[in-house]
This record gives sequence, C-alpha cells and structure tokens, in this order.
Amino acid sequence: MTSTPVDPFARCTLCPRACGVNRAQTPGLCAMGATLRVALAQLHYGEEPVLSGTSPLETGEARGSGTIFFSGCSLRCVYCQNHDISFGGLGHELSVDDLTALMLELQLAGAHNINLVTPTHFTPLVRQAIIQAKANGLCLPVVWNSSAFETVETLRTLEGLVDIFLPDLRYMDSQAAARYSGAPDYPKAATAAIAEMHRQVGQLVVEDGIARRGLIIRLLVLPGNVGRTDLALDWIKANLGTGTAISLMGQYYPAHRAGEFPEINRSLKPIEYAAVRRHMERLGFKNGFVQQVGSSASFTPDFRQGGD
Repeated sequence: MTSTPVDPFARCTLCPRACGVNRAQTPGLCAMGATLRVALAQLHYGEEPVLSGTSPLETGEARGSGTIFFSGCSLRCVYCQNHDISFGGLGHELSVDDLTALMLELQLAGAHNINLVTPTHFTPLVRQAIIQAKANGLCLPVVWNSSAFETVETLRTLEGLVDIFLPDLRYMDSQAAARYSGAPDYPKAATAAIAEMHRQVGQLVVEDGIARRGLIIRLLVLPGNVGRTDLALDWIKANLGTGTAISLMGQYYPAHRAGEFPEINRSLKPIEYAAVRRHMERLGFKNGFVQQVGSSASFTPDFRQGGD
C-alpha cells in the first residue's frame, strides 16, 4: 500500500495564522494562492555588509546578495515598506523549475548568496527549488529572510537546506503585534521560530567578510519603541547568548497605512534608536551591525520596475 502525498496548500497551515484554506482555490491570509509568485530578483547591495559584500574586511569588490522577493506576506504590517508586493500582489508567477533557474542565474551573475525574501507562505515549493538548484550546481549559501512569523514544523522541513537564517524579530509586546500586524501571538511564535533557526545553523560564521552560515537577527526599532526592541534583546541574551549577531535597524519611516496610527506616523527619532543601542551594548552584544537612523530607506527596491 502506498500513501498519497499530502498537498500542503489544500488546508494551509504553513504559518502561525493556520488559515486552513485551500490555496489552489482561494488565496490565504498571505494573499497568495498555491503558485509561486516573485516580484523581483536582482543583485542587491542594501543588505547587511556580510550579505551584500560591502564589508571592509572583504577582499575584492562587492558583488551583491542574490535577492529574490516573493509576493505576499503572512504578517500584514500596517507600515510595510514593501507593501506593493506584500499587499498589492505585484509580481509574476513562476514554476519550481523557473525558481531553480533564477537561483542558478544569480549565482552565475556573481552573487555572494541566494537571499529568499518573505518565502514562508511558499515553503514547500521553495524547498523543492533549493533541492533542485543544489543538485544542479548551486554552491552559494542560502539565506532565509523572513518575518520570523513561522511555525517550528515548517522550519524543520528546511533543515540542511538553509545556511543562513535572517529573521526580523519585530515585537515582544502582543498588543503592539495585534495593533500593527494583526498577530497577537507573534512574540510567542517568533521566539519559538528563532530558537529553531538557531538550533539548525548556530551562531554566525563569517569568512573573508562574507557570511557563510548561521543566524542574524534583525531588530527594527519602531517609533516610541512600541515593539519593545529592548525586550527582544533581553530574550536573545537569555536564550541564545550575546554572541548572537544582531542587526539593529533604524530605517523605519511611515509607509502604507501608518498614517492611520498617529503614534507611528512619523520617522524614528535618533534618540529612540540610541536608547536601544545603549541597551544592546549594556547587555554585552558585540557581534552585529548598527545604522544611522533613516540610513537605509533608499535601499527599498522599486518593485514596479519589474526585473528578474
């Protein structure tokens, strides 16, 4: 007797929302169906230096991160800076073979890594493409660049396939997570997901200025520190250690529907970022990256330009 393979999109539980819809017929809460949809694929120079290759430690010129932006998102942040693709549905449909070819093309173009941005809601298909790409000569580190709003069960299907996890730990306050992303369970889900990522790949390993393996946790400081980035740092120290690589981001600006929420309808103040940075330093974190406030807003790609 042979068992029938389970269609992961037939009653979707890939992310913590577990909306349970048949995505072949109806889009999930991520706004996507059961077919891969990609908005943009390019060499991207606006990531952390160890990913884009702009580190002063690197020998030779920067080659960029081979970044593939997937359409849709399960987190639905009201201030999303990539809302054109997360909410607007920009992008074009691809087969698994097409995605495999994209990865190999980016490797041929000289990318330092294959950087999969917001892939969670397409995990089974992306997993298949990674396997195919590796079988056909992909030898670059694979980066899983996500909101951390993921299930441990879904992440475990990636073990041995992803080299670098790049989660964004956005909230440690469930009320803020509910208000701005409609996800009151975000702190619990994201911390469990990040613990699993750390179990799989460990701390960041950098060779010649370029990340080869490990975990980098992004922390975007929101106006008024409404997401409680300080508590995120406390959690990381207690559970993963101060050797964990942190990317403390000050690039928030009010995008998408932020105007409906007066308390976040402004740019981050330098003093707010500085307070969180001081807390990080007091806790003993030394491995990671800091920014000038607002320094990376210009690196948000224009998804309406298309590209592949």
